[in-house]
Amino acid sequence: MKMTEPNDRMTVETALTRDGRFHDNVFIQTFTLVESESDPPRCVEMNVLVDCLDKQTFKMILEERNATQAPTAPPQAGSNLQKEDETNSIQLPMSNTSTETSAAGEPPKKQKYPVTVTDSAEILKILRHQFADLVKQMKKRYKKKKYSGVLSHLSGEFGKSTEGFSEVYTVKKLMELSDSVCMIDVKGVKQGTGFLLFDHYILTNAHLFKKDGIFYVNEYGHISAKVTATFNKENPSESNLKEIDVKPEIIDFQWGFDAYNRHVDFAVLELQDVDTSTGLLCRSSPDPKTGGVCLIGHPGGGVKRTDPTTIIERERRGEAFQRETGKNDRMDMLINTSIEENKVNYDMLMKPDSTEVTYDTCLFHGASGSPVFDESCQVIAMHTGGFPYKDEGVKSVIEYAIPLFTILENFLIEMMNRNNVEILTKFTREALTGLHSRDFIYNFIRHLVTEWKPSFSAALTAVWETVKENENHLRMKENLRTWIISKKEVLEKIQIAGNEALKEFMLENILVKLSQTDDDDEPMDE
Repeated sequence: MKMTEPNDRMTVETALTRDGRFHDNVFIQTFTLVESESDPPRCVEMNVLVDCLDKQTFKMILEERNATQAPTAPPQAGSNLQKEDETNSIQLPMSNTSTETSAAGEPPKKQKYPVTVTDSAEILKILRHQFADLVKQMKKRYKKKKYSGVLSHLSGEFGKSTEGFSEVYTVKKLMELSDSVCMIDVKGVKQGTGFLLFDHYILTNAHLFKKDGIFYVNEYGHISAKVTATFNKENPSESNLKEIDVKPEIIDFQWGFDAYNRHVDFAVLELQDVDTSTGLLCRSSPDPKTGGVCLIGHPGGGVKRTDPTTIIERERRGEAFQRETGKNDRMDMLINTSIEENKVNYDMLMKPDSTEVTYDTCLFHGASGSPVFDESCQVIAMHTGGFPYKDEGVKSVIEYAIPLFTILENFLIEMMNRNNVEILTKFTREALTGLHSRDFIYNFIRHLVTEWKPSFSAALTAVWETVKENENHLRMKENLRTWIISKKEVLEKIQIAGNEALKEFMLENILVKLSQTDDDDEPMDE
């Protein structure tokens, strides 16, 4: 049917009643008008004015009323039952229960009375206008011609986002890797989560050592509070717990922003005793920009928990914040207060070059320092914070993690600057057993050569001697040789006075031959 010759201020229901072609029984049933040619299908409320529906075609969908719902007769033309100022409103059911009982002694059923929402027709018009733009944008984003295609795509993506963590193999692997996750207790300061990184060194967040604006780590790296790491905290009965003291001298402590203006918030701790768990360094990997992730940690200092979730892409973070606001004034105030209290972090996440991983998780306080796994059970980041607020319990708008490679890069540079050969050797030996961490070591060696200073000599020698112990060292050696030959600036650096140690290292390890230091680019055969 088509809406033609609209009358000013007339509702859809009144127009249909005056039409005369519909049986009265139609109006004692629940019916909905659906625009025939719209994509997506658009429903029209009965109390919407008809002046904007001219020449449009609709389908009428009928549903039987509930047996307990009394039928109502349609308003007649000129009836005073519906006042003019109510034609721009939607009536919502409001329940009311009588205190009387029925003859059978049963409590009465709730009676429903309409509650008027003023100016609803105008609100509906605005929302429908916005919805059309949203559909257009989604079609473009997902390269779909129809709205139904967008719905199918979103439904599939939602299912795929965390389905990897429902596979038995993945679950078993995560449970195995979770043995490396522990609860960190900085006595009298904070509780959090950490995980065994390599050898007997634990990685966690630096802010666990901060209380009331004061860090409990001095400039010499001494921790002024007792720290323990508790493994196997999985059973509520707390059986089989393994609590290990942490040495008071911290290995590395970085909080703030690094030389590339990336957020850092990590601490590397050394256990008093060696734990038998496997370090997760060999499973480190660059972070994906989309897809499912899983956190494993100790929220609230409780038993170990997991939470599969989905990465919120950088360009959609603003939408995530907006989605939480606008519900009511009280919620908006709580959320805005949380954002203001964490303004630095908010601005950090909103930057177009932000490197943090963002998601929505139910693991809040106490989960800082949790490893974040991707769908291949690789550790991609360390959970660091969010924007918490209290509303019937602790909630958070969005949470974020620092990429593990950002942490590892800053850690190695610090160990290099300190010439900590022992740590560099242990780190390299463990990293070479993993696919992505092995590439990380290769890139670190390139960094040492590119940014060469005579003080790097001990670090470069320690790392390379450890590489030579690995079965894949010949492949890395060949890759380095090819890279060095292709970089004229590296060959020139060898000739600079004061860089004799670098030249000696290159020649000794046959990464270049003597003639190449004189601009000969022929590779040397072994």
